[in-house]
Amino acid sequence: MGTIMISPMSDVDRISNLPDHIVHHIASFLNVLELAKLSLTSKMLRELCMSVPFLTFDGMRWRNRYKRLRFINSVDRFLALRKGKQTRCLSICWPFSAVKTDEKFRVFTWLYNAIACEVQLLDLEFILKGNEVFSLPLLVFHCESLKELKVNLNGGILDKFPPSGGFCNLKSLSLNDLKLSNEDFGEWISSFCKHLEKLTLRQIHGVANINISSSTLGSLVIETCCSNYLRSISISAEMLSDFILDWKACIWNGSSLKIFAPNLVNLRWDGHLVNLHCLEKLKHLKRSAINLSINPSCPWYERSTNQNLSMLLNSICMSGALFLTNEGIKNLFKKGFLPYPFHNLSCLSLHANDLNDDWVPALACLLKGTPKLKSLHIKRYNIPAKRVKYSQSTMHVFTIRYWESEKLAFVHQLEEATIQLFHRGDNDLELAKFFLKHAKSLKKMTIFYSTFFSPPILRLVGDDGKASTAEIVYFPSPLCNMENYYQ
Repeated sequence: MGTIMISPMSDVDRISNLPDHIVHHIASFLNVLELAKLSLTSKMLRELCMSVPFLTFDGMRWRNRYKRLRFINSVDRFLALRKGKQTRCLSICWPFSAVKTDEKFRVFTWLYNAIACEVQLLDLEFILKGNEVFSLPLLVFHCESLKELKVNLNGGILDKFPPSGGFCNLKSLSLNDLKLSNEDFGEWISSFCKHLEKLTLRQIHGVANINISSSTLGSLVIETCCSNYLRSISISAEMLSDFILDWKACIWNGSSLKIFAPNLVNLRWDGHLVNLHCLEKLKHLKRSAINLSINPSCPWYERSTNQNLSMLLNSICMSGALFLTNEGIKNLFKKGFLPYPFHNLSCLSLHANDLNDDWVPALACLLKGTPKLKSLHIKRYNIPAKRVKYSQSTMHVFTIRYWESEKLAFVHQLEEATIQLFHRGDNDLELAKFFLKHAKSLKKMTIFYSTFFSPPILRLVGDDGKASTAEIVYFPSPLCNMENYYQ
């Protein structure tokens, strides 16, 4: 501690000269035991540590009950010394599966203490016993200072919310890895959380329908992954700007998504294509990332696919930046939806496993509908190389002449391109050469290559007479995923 507090050159106490809010921010990264040790170094730091508004109590680190009880005693003494100072943030992580009633009661007193001290953020993570149902204390629901609540039960059951309501001033709610007891969870949120701006639901089980209606909600994340129980999601949020949905729905139960979000700016949808009801075109959409799979083995599902794809395209056609996978492009091409007019699209990111002869015509058809495209990125999807199955259907190469015959309107204004050379690379190389030869506004071409390509082959890319002074940059091949694109 001495080397942090005292400058060896001037013997000046550096921490004493810092504003309290900066010291509090630094101390927010320490747990209560580390705070206790820091408070022993000086009287000034003792007072600062006692007034830190960010508290973290982690009981997961002790499996031994005796050691946990010693820690509880230390926390009780620490809170007593604070004498009711404001607690802006409280984080509790505790193994209730290994505790007795008295220990749970003492942990809950910390929660009551924080509420009395006008807590603004509660971050709660508990491990429960078997089928034990966890109930949030009523004081939490009626805490007027509470602005943000996070609950993670590690697969446990969360009890029904009180019918009398609550969370009157809550702005952010995050529920993670738990089972909900009340089917009308969405309706409860819509009725009582009148100031909610951000809602995050990850690995939520126990509800068949999620119905959210809010005039204040700006960000919504629903990540259920594989869920056979969830059948429908209905969202009506006029102010919603960011929506992330990861839902590998069970198509056999007629799963559906209904959305009214006229001011949506960012959309990410990953999972299975479901019955889609978008009440109007998303006119303010700037970025959309779509990674949906279609199950062709289900006849009635196949019949509704065309309608759902048409609704999806009509909803996202105003997007300025778009992410698609090769599977999605092939499905759109086979169903006759390409080319589709993406008149506002300036950035297109495509992830594939192989730029083979089956995919090139679909890609060309997609690009015909992007007259304002300025940035194009084609990379391999996030699959380890040893698991990628490369197509054996390539009988010939789609050369520069093929791409010239397509008369793509955007080529002369293309400013940036990224192309990843795949296993064989013939089609990839030809497309790269085409852009370098005809994209007069091209400023930078980035080429990712694998060990299959030697430097002499790579140099051929720039030897066919560049139309611009574009910089060509070579990198070893990375793995790409939706997270990298969406951020």
